[in-house]
Amino acid sequence: MTLPTSLWQTFALHLDDNRPGFARGPWFTMNAVLELDGPVDHSRLASAFHELQQRHEALRTEIVDQSQLIHPNPTAELELMEAVETHAEVPLAAPVRLRLAGNRLALHLHHMIADPVTLWTTLDELAALYSSTDVPPPVAQYADYTRNEAELVERQRGAAGDWWQARITDAKSCPQPPPQPAKQFAYRAQLLSTDELAAVNQRTLQQRSTPLVTLLAALAAGMAPHVGPGDTLLFNTLFSKRDRPQWQRVLGPCIVPSVLAVPRDADLAAVREAVVGCSRHARFPILEAQVPSRSPFFEYVPQQWPLGYHFGPVHATVAAVAGPKDTGLADILGIRLRPTTDNALTGHFSGDGTDWTEPLVSQLCAGMRNHLLP
Repeated sequence: MTLPTSLWQTFALHLDDNRPGFARGPWFTMNAVLELDGPVDHSRLASAFHELQQRHEALRTEIVDQSQLIHPNPTAELELMEAVETHAEVPLAAPVRLRLAGNRLALHLHHMIADPVTLWTTLDELAALYSSTDVPPPVAQYADYTRNEAELVERQRGAAGDWWQARITDAKSCPQPPPQPAKQFAYRAQLLSTDELAAVNQRTLQQRSTPLVTLLAALAAGMAPHVGPGDTLLFNTLFSKRDRPQWQRVLGPCIVPSVLAVPRDADLAAVREAVVGCSRHARFPILEAQVPSRSPFFEYVPQQWPLGYHFGPVHATVAAVAGPKDTGLADILGIRLRPTTDNALTGHFSGDGTDWTEPLVSQLCAGMRNHLLP
């Protein structure tokens, strides 16, 4: 069976057109490594993995041209290894890999067919299938989500188009810093300590806001001194759209690429209003919205690590998690913030150095801290 690609998959293919090998490549993956406190039965685990792929079309889906090609049979088998790593190559033709080495079990999913929720739900169901033969069938498949998304895009196109016209086309967007020769960069850094993040979270609750809004307002404040004249800052982003009960546990990337269009010097309430509006109108082919090509990417990812899984009597805890591997294909400035397991706030910062150089990003981060820690 073949289907058109979803909004996320279409956008990822567009990214790959600009940076060949970025999204179609084998390192565009979601990854998790579990540590087991005892041995598991290899045959039983292999059978559970086979059944898991039979149950979920997303795990048998190959992206071909602009289509989702759903293979009728599982495309992967359990791999027994001497060691596993956090990242592994995953070809588009077989978008899932499961590797076992001693007391470590690693799951690797191609990002074209998975988001973070897919990663955790896949592990949860794999553990359930290993532990029991009486596991309820899936409520929905990713094909159902894709069809529903296409219907919503057409139904909401007029209102969404008017919204983005006002927020992007008719707005006075702030240009990025002037181009200058510099090296590309990709690094991780702590933005807030555990105590600092706790204080920011407490203030966020008092202001009846959300971490995304608070951090976005701080990012706007940190960027403002370095961008050109204008009243609106634009960021590429991703919104989760598991907004119906049947989408809560469906395997597949239930995310939409969109834009955060926020006032440059607005207060928290104005930023919150902008975020709500951007999310409401996110189901729109954003490539049609004439977003400036150099708009930075920003994403806040809440801490989602589960407490663990049970493979029969064996308990598994999360040892490592990672998104796509940095393969040196940096482009526009990318900022991804997330809390750590000890509740500090860390960020992954990357870019090609064309406008946002690494020293300038350091100044941006200092501006964010000054805004967050008055």
